[in-house]
Amino acid sequence: MSKQIIGIGASANDNTGDTLRAGGDKINDNFNEVYGAIGNGTDVQLSVSGPTLNQVLKYTSNNRFEPGNLDTLTAALNVNGNEIISASNGNIILNPNGTGDVNISHGSVTSVFDGATGVIDFPTKIQYKNQYATLSSAPAIANYKGYFFTVDGDDSPYVNINVTAGGVGDTRAKILTQYSSVDALLDVDTTTNAPTNNQVLKWNASSSKWLPGDDAAGIASINLFATVTADTGSTTANTQTDTLTIAGGADIVTSVVGDTVTVAFNGTIPTTFAAMTDTDMSSGAQFGTPTQGDSLFWNGSDWIVTRSPITWWEINANGSSDFTFQGPGFPSTANDPTLYVNRGFTYAFDNSVQGGAHPFRIQSTQGLAGNPYTAGQSGSGSNVLYWTVPMDAPSTLYYQCTIHAAMQGTINVIS
Repeated sequence: MSKQIIGIGASANDNTGDTLRAGGDKINDNFNEVYGAIGNGTDVQLSVSGPTLNQVLKYTSNNRFEPGNLDTLTAALNVNGNEIISASNGNIILNPNGTGDVNISHGSVTSVFDGATGVIDFPTKIQYKNQYATLSSAPAIANYKGYFFTVDGDDSPYVNINVTAGGVGDTRAKILTQYSSVDALLDVDTTTNAPTNNQVLKWNASSSKWLPGDDAAGIASINLFATVTADTGSTTANTQTDTLTIAGGADIVTSVVGDTVTVAFNGTIPTTFAAMTDTDMSSGAQFGTPTQGDSLFWNGSDWIVTRSPITWWEINANGSSDFTFQGPGFPSTANDPTLYVNRGFTYAFDNSVQGGAHPFRIQSTQGLAGNPYTAGQSGSGSNVLYWTVPMDAPSTLYYQCTIHAAMQGTINVIS
């Protein structure tokens, strides 16, 4: 309701004002409205006693509004486009109780200042500038170890670090980049004596630095070879002065002149077949020394002379009933076959396997008592029998085991 004013008349005792009852009723109505507005209708729930600067009225445990500091929010604070600022260069402090965290959220991302560990967790990236005008402008080393920063005009970044090596302690250490020179390392000096082409960095014990130097001085520490492997065996260098010996074998000599190793043959090079180790051209050989028109054939151990084309047959036995033949003209083993030989050709009958038990003989007549035919023959019927068929040989001859009558066959001689 609107405030009610007691009518007091135009002048004293002019009987135009409110009656005492009407005036008292207005007073009661006004007080009822005040007690209802700032109290519970019976008691006033508002006290402004003893306030200090910038305090507010807060509802307290006394069930009334009293002067106090605004130290507790009962709902989210909406700055409504305004700022939270401090006065007189004062700080703005966010201080959670105990190990509570300070969370800064935007959208789905929350950055956490962990009250228990002191770790600040930024789940996304941080963009910041850590460049100072001068090196001395950077934060103090003792208070900010691990701090990374750059200096305007300096090509090398820095880090505040405590270096234990050499007792260096707290220092601002340069960090090398792809644009740094190796000379920036404390134990490298390429400034005092600049390197020249093909030099290397070599350790200098007197200065305790790596200095440019020629590579030749270190050649004594290099193995000239690692492992050398031959057809049989191998060797590995085991000292800087190890020696590799190149030795000649049979009929081989080696020599070193200057930087050249020569491997030469000093044996005798055969110039004739007779000088070969697997030939027998002696007069005592099967057909003696070679003459014009001769050929060579392999007799199982040597190349020897033959005067005519030669055919070699292997002879074996089928019990005591048959000779068996293998060789040219026999696609498979044949028992006591009829043989066909050419006049002027040589035939070798190799009976070296069974010759002791079944001696082989060529005869002009059949049977164990047949007449032996020996013209053109050499060797032995108990080993290898060589037969150069004479031009006048009979048209029909026979072969016979001299012990077993059943082991025999016919030889047809053709021109």
